[in-house]
Amino acid sequence: MAHPGSSHYVSIEPTLKKLAQQSDASDPGLAAEIANALSLLLDEKLSELQAAALLALLHHRNKDKDVNVISEWSFWTGTKRADNIWADWQCDISGTGGNAAAIISVAAVASVLASSMLLIAQHGYLSATSPTSSANTEDILSNIKPNAPLLAKVTAERVPEIYKRSNYAFLPERNFAPEMQHANRIRLGLGIRTIFDLTSTLLHPIHASCVLEARVVGVANPVLGPVLAQAIQNMGVRKALVVCGNDSMDIISPEGSTSCWMVRDLPAEDNGSGIQEFRLQPRDFGLSENPLTSIEAKGSFDQEAVVLSRVLHNQLSDDDPVLQCVLMHIAALFVTSGICDTSQEDANAERGPGGGRWKEGVRLARSCIASGEALKALETFAYVSSQLD
Repeated sequence: MAHPGSSHYVSIEPTLKKLAQQSDASDPGLAAEIANALSLLLDEKLSELQAAALLALLHHRNKDKDVNVISEWSFWTGTKRADNIWADWQCDISGTGGNAAAIISVAAVASVLASSMLLIAQHGYLSATSPTSSANTEDILSNIKPNAPLLAKVTAERVPEIYKRSNYAFLPERNFAPEMQHANRIRLGLGIRTIFDLTSTLLHPIHASCVLEARVVGVANPVLGPVLAQAIQNMGVRKALVVCGNDSMDIISPEGSTSCWMVRDLPAEDNGSGIQEFRLQPRDFGLSENPLTSIEAKGSFDQEAVVLSRVLHNQLSDDDPVLQCVLMHIAALFVTSGICDTSQEDANAERGPGGGRWKEGVRLARSCIASGEALKALETFAYVSSQLD
């Protein structure tokens, strides 16, 4: 790494001054400057001092929530695509961090179970503001007993081989976004929420080769819901659901209302943008409400691995709060992907908020567990990763 003052670094002093002066923060060209500065940060062309100042000022000026900044940044990530296509129809489910409470890694568990019916490309990335280290999916999967996937072997050139035999692939940040390592050191040192806690979802490695078919993304600030939905739409994702639970949780709330923004190919029903806004309740899934405390994380990744294992082995009761929360998220991805619309189960033909067959999604999710197909999906990924050269 270059030393301070080295010609390796590029100065963004004009941009920092604009951010530091409230009167200049409305400059119409500032969003493009910020996107450029963030790209320089990831390329390690900013000194750590200027990089830290950039992230702190973006947070202080609320520019990390600005639709123009997010849109400009999503455009920049969209230009990074390569020509190699891994496969079609991949889906993922993720959160953007920032929760006030330490909850189980719902997206990590749901993504594994959903892979029994969908092709999943799950992206693993670091949240600088996570209340507990157990939120890192890589650590959870690495501690699954008795046979954990060998994630160090999962690299971009090996993904095509994985998808020949497995519906599930976990893409570790260290292997697929090494440029984030420099940024992560600074983010963790700052100890505050930064723009990368939100935009890491936009840096999904699948966008380096093709477009995700369907996504469910949680955001911890309802103001950012439509912003993120628009950014995801701009990147070409065909179907997406952005959710924000009550108390500003980046999950579907187990105890109350969840704000939702649906992106899909169907004609827009409200604002002409192709983004439909509605609210979900646990009862829309045919499930009961549970307090948020019932899904608190146990505090370590090995304990969360046990939770995932118990769900996969169908060892939780039907009314278990953890299971019900996971079922809602699997159902949300199933509904978003469109597979619930092709199901022939008449008992769950009714449509709920947003026109979704949420109860049918839960039925399909339960069947994935009861049949053992969800467990088989993870075991297959673990075996395939162990056989990679």
